[in-house]
Amino acid sequence: MLKKTIVIILVTLSQILNAQIRVDKFDLTIQTELRDTLQKIYADFLNNDVEKISIVELKKKYNHSEYYRFLKNKKFYQSRKKWIKNNSYTESIILEGKAYEMVHFDSMVFEFRFKGIDKEFIKSEVFLDSSETRMALTEMFNGSKNEIISMCYNPRHAVIFYNSKGKVTGIYEICFECSNVKIGIIGTAIFAKNSSYLKSLFESP
Repeated sequence: MLKKTIVIILVTLSQILNAQIRVDKFDLTIQTELRDTLQKIYADFLNNDVEKISIVELKKKYNHSEYYRFLKNKKFYQSRKKWIKNNSYTESIILEGKAYEMVHFDSMVFEFRFKGIDKEFIKSEVFLDSSETRMALTEMFNGSKNEIISMCYNPRHAVIFYNSKGKVTGIYEICFECSNVKIGIIGTAIFAKNSSYLKSLFESP
């Protein structure tokens, strides 16, 4: 019994030590603790759907039905800009579809299908060079997904993924206040993750 337990432990340790995501395009090997399903999903995504990435600051969103009412009664407000400032609310810019229903274990990873992002609420955008890209990808896709402890989730920053045709293929949205992130690639998922390197990029002058 003891021998069998030792063998299981050694196999498990071997799997952990050898767990990695290889991204040939960026000549990058990411050591990770993520389970096999996520390793494969992320490896496929990074190798086939990511050509460049950018970091963006996000604006606040606003309630569209209330905004339409404002347009019909402009005399009660001094300007559209002032109205949006006074009536905006916090929300992710990720556009989601119906519940994720893929085969195998994908449905255990993602909650909803990823449809795209709402670019209207991007305040600024800066594309990363090759070195910054490698560092950012390593931080985003290494380690393990953590359970959410607190949840304010006021996303004001994000990393956006583009393919070779310049189309948005995914997003890594971040709330630095509660250290929660929401990822959208083929599906969407929210989890806790410390993103110190990404935070330093946004703090750089």
